[in-house]
Amino acid sequence: MLSKRDRFILIVTVVILTVSTLVGYVGYRIFDRMAPPLTTYGNEVGGSFRLVNGADGSVLDSDFRGRWMLVYFGSTHCPDTQCGATMAAMAKAMDILGPAKARYVAPIFISLDPMRDTSDVLRTYTLRFGPRLFSMTGSPKMIEAVAREYHAPYVRQPLEGGDYMMEPASQIVIMSPTERYSGTIPTTATGQEIADRIEQLMAAQK
Repeated sequence: MLSKRDRFILIVTVVILTVSTLVGYVGYRIFDRMAPPLTTYGNEVGGSFRLVNGADGSVLDSDFRGRWMLVYFGSTHCPDTQCGATMAAMAKAMDILGPAKARYVAPIFISLDPMRDTSDVLRTYTLRFGPRLFSMTGSPKMIEAVAREYHAPYVRQPLEGGDYMMEPASQIVIMSPTERYSGTIPTTATGQEIADRIEQLMAAQK
């Protein structure tokens, strides 16, 4: 039998834990419904983001400062003739650039389908194209906000049997090492075309 003092301590502990859980849940729901605090840095296209990478770690746009960012929006359920081909082309571009130049480039894949593309799914998917591509996801509200910032579609296309696919972007957005918008590359570009464009931008910066 518990003493009155032990029962009192137990009740207080349960109340504190219950209140903490409710506060945390409510806080999460409020945060998820709020528009994420993003900034464009004065760019016509592109800007800040706070997402989660394939290793379940938080990642910021500032983590890539000093590198050319190639930002592509798609999903792992997108046909390989679309998203897979673009991912393969970005990976090939890194090979063509070689280690000395590739170290200053960050090919980034942001999933438009966070409900299905978990960190584990993204990590497995991205590794198909080599170790130098970065994959990211986030809450639906955050992904929607970042997609809007980078002028990527956020359109859910219904498929047969109740399935769906998120429409992938038609352009890869290029951000400079100082996080300035530097144009786009069509997602149909080859690895050589992507590498050539990056080399042109690097040469112009000198």
